[in-house]
Amino acid sequence: MALADIVGSAIVAGILILMMIGLTASVSESTTEQMLDVTTQQALTTVKNMIEYDFHKMGFESTPGTAITAIGAHSITFWAGIDTDGDGSPDGLNTITYNLSSTSDASSTPNPNDHFLYRTVGAASPVAVSLGVTSFNLQYYDQYGNLTLNPADVKSIHVGLTVQSTMPYDNRYSEAAWEKTISPKNL
Repeated sequence: MALADIVGSAIVAGILILMMIGLTASVSESTTEQMLDVTTQQALTTVKNMIEYDFHKMGFESTPGTAITAIGAHSITFWAGIDTDGDGSPDGLNTITYNLSSTSDASSTPNPNDHFLYRTVGAASPVAVSLGVTSFNLQYYDQYGNLTLNPADVKSIHVGLTVQSTMPYDNRYSEAAWEKTISPKNL
């Protein structure tokens, strides 16, 4: 009977150890996935806030009808009076350009679908505002809500932005998306 008790105890202990190992692995996997999700959502929020700020300033201090100088499906250039030195007040009229790089610009990451989203203010060098952007799509609408390709007719812009983690977990990239139609009051 004592030998049976020892064998039974060893089996129960082995099962408990395997359960603990499985639980630890599950918690670790869940934590890693959640960390990637949160990081991706933070990256999206940062870019979204910047785009909303700049797009709402579009046309501020510029001549009516000339605020937007170039439009494309993945890029836009416009005039705006924005704060460039961080003191809280506009520093004069500047051009602002947003454009999506090719995937080859972001070849240093394992994600084959990510790009840099560049923001250029005035004559300064382009600054990568986010890595991990997998889509940055722009559609332009006139005052009647019709699609337009004429920069002078643009009254609202639909922005679609998708961000993925640059690193995969279990061959999956965390993803977050945002869409909004912005109607700058100065257009």
